[in-house]
Amino acid sequence: MTHLPDRAFRNLTSLVSVAFPRSLVSIGSSAFEGCSSLSSIDLPAGLTAINNYAFRRCSALSSVTLPAGITSIGLSTFALCSFINTVTFPAGLTSIGPSAFHLCSSLTRVTFPAGLTFIGEAAFFRCSSLTRVTFPASLTSISCAAFSGCSALARVTFPATLTSIGDCAFDACEALTTVTFPAGLTSICEAAFEGCSSLTNV
Repeated sequence: MTHLPDRAFRNLTSLVSVAFPRSLVSIGSSAFEGCSSLSSIDLPAGLTAINNYAFRRCSALSSVTLPAGITSIGLSTFALCSFINTVTFPAGLTSIGPSAFHLCSSLTRVTFPAGLTFIGEAAFFRCSSLTRVTFPASLTSISCAAFSGCSALARVTFPATLTSIGDCAFDACEALTTVTFPAGLTSICEAAFEGCSSLTNV
């Protein structure tokens, strides 16, 4: 078996664990969406694609380690996984899609791989326990609302490669006190830091 079909196990609320075959290379859209008792996943080393909404609303899932072959994370792949506190990204990851970790309210820290260039719209929207983010030197763009509502995030330092920060990207980051901008930044969009009531150093 190489591909798990779309919606294969969607909304199976009593499913607690999954043993993936080593031959698996892709997981279909919404394959495990709404599996609210699924507490752990051991993704096979040969996996190269996890499609949109694949693990959305898996609210018991506590940690995720993505295998080396994953280069992008799709739309809402882990959104509303409210118990996730740790995510380990592979070195080859280049893109995190829109709402990928939307409302993962237990996620505390994120370290991105060196090759990441793009963080999509609302990717970490309202990750309210997120206190620290380490951006890679390769990052060029942070999209609209990417970190909006990350109310525990206290400090942000951007890499020299960053050129644009989208609308509402850090809106309502109420604990944010310090922001350091790179010399090459060309665009800060509307309301990018609106509601950052503790911001004192820019």
